[in-house]
This record gives sequence, C-alpha cells and structure tokens, in this order.
Amino acid sequence: MTTAQFPASGHFDQLYAASDDPWKTRERWYEQRKRAIIEAILPRRQCNAIFEPGCGSGELTLQLATRCQWLMASDFCAEAVRIARQKTAHLPHVQVRRQSLPEQWPTAAQDMPPLGLIVFSELCYYFDAPNVAELAALAAASLAPQGHLLACHWKKDFDDRLLATQPMHQLIDTHPRLKRQACYEDEDILIDLWRRI
Repeated sequence: MTTAQFPASGHFDQLYAASDDPWKTRERWYEQRKRAIIEAILPRRQCNAIFEPGCGSGELTLQLATRCQWLMASDFCAEAVRIARQKTAHLPHVQVRRQSLPEQWPTAAQDMPPLGLIVFSELCYYFDAPNVAELAALAAASLAPQGHLLACHWKKDFDDRLLATQPMHQLIDTHPRLKRQACYEDEDILIDLWRRI
C-alpha cells in the first residue's frame, strides 16, 4: 500500500495519543459481539500459527492467542504496536511487529511458519481494490494447506473507507485458491471465512 492510499500515520498516532483504545474495542458491544462471532465461526479449536495484520491495540490478538502455539500481530501505527506489545508481553508465543502492507508482508520461509489462520479484522477498508486483491493473494500463498482466512468488517460508511465491505469481500472471494466456507452477516457486520484449496 502506498502512503497516498492509506490515511497518514499521524492521523492514527493522534487517535492513540488521545486514547489507548480509540475505537473502544474493550467496551463497545459491537466489538465484544464481533469477537464472540469470530470465536464461534472458526472451525478449529487450535491451530499451529496465526497472523493478524492490522491488530490495532491488540484486543482480538489476546483472544486469538488462546487458539494457537504461535501468533504474529502487526500494525503500521507505532503507538498501536506499542500498546499491543504491552498487552501481550506476558505471552511468549506472541510477537507484535510494525509493518506496512502489502509491501512488508512477512516472508513465510524467513519470518513465520505455514499459517493455519490469517485474520483481516477491520483492516481492508483502507486499501484500494488492487491492494485488496494483492492481500488475498499474499494470504493464500502464506496459508498452510487447509488453512483459513477470516475477514471481518463493519458495513456502515465512514470517511476513511476506500472500499465498501461487500465489494471488498467479493474481491477476496475471487481468488482461485480460496473457497468460502462460512459467512455471518447482519446490518452492522460481515464476516467471511475461506479455506485454502
């Protein structure tokens, strides 16, 4: 993703300077409910390795950490990374990195084992269509056989959004190595789960 496409990092730094949880991910019912639905839709209790790009302040990271033996979370905002690292410091199997996507997507051979699960939660709004397609391709290439990609996004409009949620998920759905396995949708949220084939 180019800097021109993504809202300036200073925008997110300002949000996190004002609050360590600018989207109220700990207390908002939407966020609590979203995490419960994600928990329920995942087909396996445990998997070897998870990657969560766009982890924000790390609330979902804490939940995902209970479902795996190795987890990498990342964000491009330095303050979000600092907060997520602080929250997960007691978890030796979790690492949090500062990365800008898609250009800094981790290399499987060097940075991470084959992944059982990748989670795009509230992330893909900030990418244009070619970059969403690239993220889907990177995810498919990084997943172990039968691994899963989960995408979870709010459906309502907001100023920073580059793509609406439905077209965004449809772009992911067109990747030939990803087969949709499950879907949950209501007036607020769309959650899709694909299996690598």
